[in-house]
Amino acid sequence: MVVEEGKEFPLAGGRQTPGVVRVGGTVRRPMGPNSRFVHDLLRYLEAVGFRGSPRLLGVDERGREVLSFALCNVPHDHGEYSPSEAQLVKVAALIRHFHDTTAGSALASDAEIVAHNELGPHNTVFAGDEPVAFIDWDDAAPGTRLFDLANAIWCFVDVGEGGGPVGEQARLIRLMCDAYGWDDPHAIVDEIRADLRRASANHERAGRWKARAIFLEMVGWIDAHADELKASV
Repeated sequence: MVVEEGKEFPLAGGRQTPGVVRVGGTVRRPMGPNSRFVHDLLRYLEAVGFRGSPRLLGVDERGREVLSFALCNVPHDHGEYSPSEAQLVKVAALIRHFHDTTAGSALASDAEIVAHNELGPHNTVFAGDEPVAFIDWDDAAPGTRLFDLANAIWCFVDVGEGGGPVGEQARLIRLMCDAYGWDDPHAIVDEIRADLRRASANHERAGRWKARAIFLEMVGWIDAHADELKASV
């Protein structure tokens, strides 16, 4: 389905993907190497009645995917935004619903579920405390509940040096785990630690030294506080 063009308004907020614009009641996004899988996933989620994702409406005359637009709020990065406890609870429940919806599907293939892989405030549309939809599905792929949930908790709770007292971070980790129905918060802390190490190593292999330095600081913090987080969670 080819959708006609209209007046474009660049979308701002969160960690914005370049080239994303609003046209009327739609969002236009550049296609990427994972677009075929993403389109199949969005069609599947619509077909089974999952409401927490945008609807794929087609492709426009410039070859951009056309998605439904929700006139709500996408939070900015941490430092400007701190999620409410109600938002954390509702987001964790929506993540669980998404994972349960994809578990056993053809799209998950031999994996446990389909993972979004970039869940966080920057990729969540809220109406008040209610998460309306997760957006930016470019990195979606077959994966595990543990990785996707741990990555989301790391981002939503802001686990790290800037996230406030360690005991409070641990409480919010537990809050999201309980809302999801995850009974091993220690595994979440360990997965956050492992993923930060993987990210640091990936930046080193790619020669991204500034990014590597940032992640080394994150690794240092989690190494120093992982036991305290697990004792308090």
